[in-house]
Amino acid sequence: MKITGLSTLQAVSRPANERIEARKSNVQAPADSFQASEAAKNFNTARRAAAATPDLRENRIADIAARIQAGTYSVSAYDIASRLVDARV
Repeated sequence: MKITGLSTLQAVSRPANERIEARKSNVQAPADSFQASEAAKNFNTARRAAAATPDLRENRIADIAARIQAGTYSVSAYDIASRLVDARV
């Protein structure tokens, strides 16, 4: 029995040989590109704006921390219970 045509090794190595030859001849491969959707652009703009905005509660937190440290901070039990009930609704 006689088999003619390309051998398996030749058929497999042909694409690799073509890539090697393309590299040798300095052929530029097409550049990758990326196009973000409008929603992704809007999200990124909002994320950057939020990151650049200072936390407005920093002053309040610092005030409460100082009062706790001084032992002068107190909260009404009614206020705590009321907010817990409201949160469960």
